[in-house]
Amino acid sequence: MVVITMNSCPPKLRGDLTKWLFEIHTGVYVGQISARVRERLWSRICQNIKDGQAVMVYSFANEQHLEFRTHNTAWKVRDFDGLKLMLHPKSPTQTGEVLQKGFSDASKRLIAGRRKRLSANMDHEWVFLDIETDGLDFEKSKIIEIAALVANEAEIKSSWNVLIKQDQALPPEITGLTHITDEMLNRGVELCCALKQLGDIVKGKAVVCFNKKFDITFLERDFAGNNLENPFGKVIDALPLAQKRIRDVDNYKLGTLAEYFDIPCEQHRALPDCETLYRVFLKLNEI
Repeated sequence: MVVITMNSCPPKLRGDLTKWLFEIHTGVYVGQISARVRERLWSRICQNIKDGQAVMVYSFANEQHLEFRTHNTAWKVRDFDGLKLMLHPKSPTQTGEVLQKGFSDASKRLIAGRRKRLSANMDHEWVFLDIETDGLDFEKSKIIEIAALVANEAEIKSSWNVLIKQDQALPPEITGLTHITDEMLNRGVELCCALKQLGDIVKGKAVVCFNKKFDITFLERDFAGNNLENPFGKVIDALPLAQKRIRDVDNYKLGTLAEYFDIPCEQHRALPDCETLYRVFLKLNEI
């Protein structure tokens, strides 16, 4: 949700805004738009409103669940230990009020909650898991790569990555996407051996993946097919977590979420995807 209020809006600028937003009152525009469109509209406003004033409020993934901006107003946005506050045009001395030093009660509760979550997770370890397959068909496709990354809130503890031997050539589109070749897989390990290693890594730990319907379904199929005990206990799916906590994205692909949080990523290999997932997951836990 985006809300923009303006005064002295030039007709041309009003035309730009009404292409994307509803004008529900004079100078008040409301709607649902992507982050890219929002930023371009705000840039147009700042360039063309001249002496007019503008305020924009929009949903955002932070503790306040919103962000706001001002242009040409005496009210200024200030960042105060992660909280966005509004500096009013009149100082306490002008109004005769005495401003008490320190945080407000609401600020203290927000900060305490954030610190509590961070400290609670500091020593808690997760296993971030990702696989690559030679296709999307659950009945026919095979796992060609598995990666796992053990980490806590503070750091990555260890990482593990294996390629799986195959008895048939990879489809060209999979090689093009992942840059995994038949020669690389020929030097890989047998699936059963890889699953045993993975079982030792994840046993007793919470597993984090992205779209567990894909990764965990393939892995559980192969654990059962190799007569191995299913090692998965608690599995956290970061995809629905992102869908619940973030609204202002075009889609919920891992690469899109990484871009949203300004996290560099190298996709379509299992271990880099684990590293990206780890960093995205930490950001989601801050919201």
